[in-house]
Amino acid sequence: MHTMVVQMSIDPSRAHVVTRHLREDIVSWARQQPGFISGQWLLGRGQNHGMGVVVFASEHAATAAAHGPRNFPRDRDRAWNVEDVTVYEQVTSA
Repeated sequence: MHTMVVQMSIDPSRAHVVTRHLREDIVSWARQQPGFISGQWLLGRGQNHGMGVVVFASEHAATAAAHGPRNFPRDRDRAWNVEDVTVYEQVTSA
C-alpha cells in the first residue's frame, strides 16, 4: 500500500470553509479514485495548517491521485492552498 500526504496552509479565520470543502468535495473525490482504501483529513492546532492522509492499494494509484492536488493553482484569496504532496510506501502499521 501507498499513502498520499497532502499538506495545506489554511486561513484560520475561514477554517469552517475548509472543513466544509473537505467534507463535501474532497472526501467524495478521494472515494472515486482508483485504488482508494481510506483517508483522514486533519486540521492543525491554530487551524492555520492541515493535512490529508489518503491510503491507496498501490503506488500507481497513489501517484495518479496525487496529480489532482499537485495541479491546484495557488490562490491567495482562497481559504486554503496545497503546499506539498508526497507519496509514501507503507512499511508497517499497528
